[in-house]
Amino acid sequence: MNVCIFGLGRIGLPIALVCADSGHRVIGIDINKNLINALKKGELIFEEQGMKKIFTKHLNNNFFPKHQQESDVASDLKKAEYIMFAVGTGFAKYPEKPNLSTLYSIIGQVIATGLKGKTLILRVTLPVGTSDDIKNMIEKKTGLKEGKDFWFSFVPERTMEGQAVIEEHSLPKIIGCYNDEGFSKVSKFFKKIGGDLVRVSNPRTAEFIKLVDNSWRNTRFAFANELAFLAEENKIDVIEAIEAAKKGFERNDISAPGPVSGYCLGKDPYLLELAFDKIAKKRNFNSIWYYGRRANDWITEKITDDVEGKNILIAGLSFKADIDDYRYSHAIDITRNLLAKGYNISVCDPYLNNNYYTELPSDIAEKVKGYSSIEKALKKDINTIIFPTKHKEFQEQKIIKILKEKKITKIKIIDLWNIFKKKEFNDKIILKQFGNGVY
Repeated sequence: MNVCIFGLGRIGLPIALVCADSGHRVIGIDINKNLINALKKGELIFEEQGMKKIFTKHLNNNFFPKHQQESDVASDLKKAEYIMFAVGTGFAKYPEKPNLSTLYSIIGQVIATGLKGKTLILRVTLPVGTSDDIKNMIEKKTGLKEGKDFWFSFVPERTMEGQAVIEEHSLPKIIGCYNDEGFSKVSKFFKKIGGDLVRVSNPRTAEFIKLVDNSWRNTRFAFANELAFLAEENKIDVIEAIEAAKKGFERNDISAPGPVSGYCLGKDPYLLELAFDKIAKKRNFNSIWYYGRRANDWITEKITDDVEGKNILIAGLSFKADIDDYRYSHAIDITRNLLAKGYNISVCDPYLNNNYYTELPSDIAEKVKGYSSIEKALKKDINTIIFPTKHKEFQEQKIIKILKEKKITKIKIIDLWNIFKKKEFNDKIILKQFGNGVY
């Protein structure tokens, strides 16, 4: 089957390559010239388990990357049986609404080449009801009828960064269509890829499920973080309490506390809150997932009160362990907060400047000292180290060894992931663990 896929970012590129690996002929389209030029040269700009192998196998065979403005893209769109959209919509913090102008512009480009007989598949995170708006706009603008002249569906992507290739082959696909024929066409496409097909009543329901997925996870993690805040106030070790509460008692499936951020968990609860807005105004308070998101974000403010000295090292900038992506990372927010308070900030991360997902934002790039290894960063005079990310490089024994060799007079470690054990510390190396009120 011929398919055009718009968006070759962290979600779109793995999806496009899995589609190619499943036998579809894929034209991958993106507006980023540097990205397209790199792909055409056989270069991947970010890491995903298993992606390099299928990229090498299918480049210029079943997978053809193209810039959105290339002259033959219009011809590709005309030939395509399926057109998929995997473009990002950016971050909007409730009550703001996301900017969907890029998505609408792309849909306009597709309309101009003709929609007759084509199946459109949205895999974009959207506010509830957006699919209906887009379908109605297309019908009004073209005079075509969904279900007769073209077919429209919402199939949320549900993959985790680092596992996107593996999970796209295996995870269930939620399929929201308007009619049986649309479902038949979409299911025919996804059956070749893998994973159970789960039909829901309409695209609106599928949009809802996508936002529910990440809002539920965000809320679970927020509960653990609220416990951590409370434990600190009451001189309790939250890890001890959680582990004891779970032991032999499966109903208490409580997560470990720690920073909860990133491109999906950071924004999806706010997008779901847009749909909850009428209820919130009627009862005069917001949803639990909204307050969960607020609780998770408060870590970045609270932690700045715990630092000592003027020279601070932020160790780990990714939004989660061993991932090359700094978007909406709590580590970046902590850096901004400390800079605003006048601290001297150094940052270190093994992925620093590996790609545009791991470049420091322009507002802080010139204000901090950056290092790709913690050994180099700790050669400088540091008063406090904050660990917002649990990269495998930050092993307890390795850090302790470096600090002991450094022969420091005093240093504080703020451990947001409980990486370290207190038995390794002394009066020169002070350990502050998130959620541990016992000293």
